Amino acid sequence: MTRHDTPPPSSLSLPPPPDTVLVVDDDAATRLLTSRWLSRAGMRIVEAEDGQQALDAVRESPGNISVIVLDVMMPVMDGYEVLARLSSDPETSGIPVVLLTAHANDEEDVIRGIQHGAYDHLAKPYRGPVLVARVKAKVEKRHREFNVNMRLRRAEQQATTDPLTGLSNRRDFERALSRETAFAERHREPLSLLLIDIDHFKSVNDLFGHAEGDRVLMLVSDCIQATLRRSDHAYRLGGEEFAVLLRGTDAAAALAAGRRIQEALRAQPAVFNTGDERTITFSGGVASADLETDFVTRELVERADQALYAAKRGGRDRILQEDLPDVSSRE
Repeated sequence: MTRHDTPPPSSLSLPPPPDTVLVVDDDAATRLLTSRWLSRAGMRIVEAEDGQQALDAVRESPGNISVIVLDVMMPVMDGYEVLARLSSDPETSGIPVVLLTAHANDEEDVIRGIQHGAYDHLAKPYRGPVLVARVKAKVEKRHREFNVNMRLRRAEQQATTDPLTGLSNRRDFERALSRETAFAERHREPLSLLLIDIDHFKSVNDLFGHAEGDRVLMLVSDCIQATLRRSDHAYRLGGEEFAVLLRGTDAAAALAAGRRIQEALRAQPAVFNTGDERTITFSGGVASADLETDFVTRELVERADQALYAAKRGGRDRILQEDLPDVSSRE
């Protein structure tokens, strides 16, 4: 795993939904006329001549359809059935639908359409400008909803991401820990936690300044990420402390993962603005969930924390785990 995993940064730079309208009508002449009106208004058109074609078009790429203009009276599958199926699928239930009916003023038809998820009704024969205005209103509403959702996702990412390293922060770690523990218990898989504390980090800030300290934090973050699998997740808990959750990993494998991070740091000594060079080391603590007993989230953190402090008391630059020998970078 490289950076923050929910949501991925690329998802925050997606373009707004396209002005694509799906026109569904079994009458070719009506479908062509409707498509021309909307096309002249600058919208991209996708056509379907029956309900099944409409469902196939939407489900193939639900994010590409902004609005559906749907005729009610069609053979094989009428508009109400299409609406019902779209509404039952979370991926398509939010797509606005303008229902075309010969009885838009019939209260029973209107109620039935609303119950099946129609956003609007229009009676045949209808005027082109009226159709265009209604569809445009739905497209604009779709864009507003998209922008609101993107702002919410950005706010969520900012609240759960460390701005310096791009790793998830302590808040996200707390949530992920509960989630990963539940997953491990449900699937009866091992789960390990590796806590990392950079050795003598305060001296880096004192001797070289906080900007150089930030560079060390980013170096450690990069080395952690470079050695992890896609199923592993790294977090900056604050200050010089990091955490790594390793799914499907027992204690011995977690210790090996920590050792790989040590080796990556030894291969990339920090060079400071004074010209001084220093190999960055860390103290580590490993704890693994016991598959023979109940998973207790807090105990996993406490045990890893105890192992971490034992490593620091033992001289630093080493990784410890309960009941296992230490893994020191000193040969």
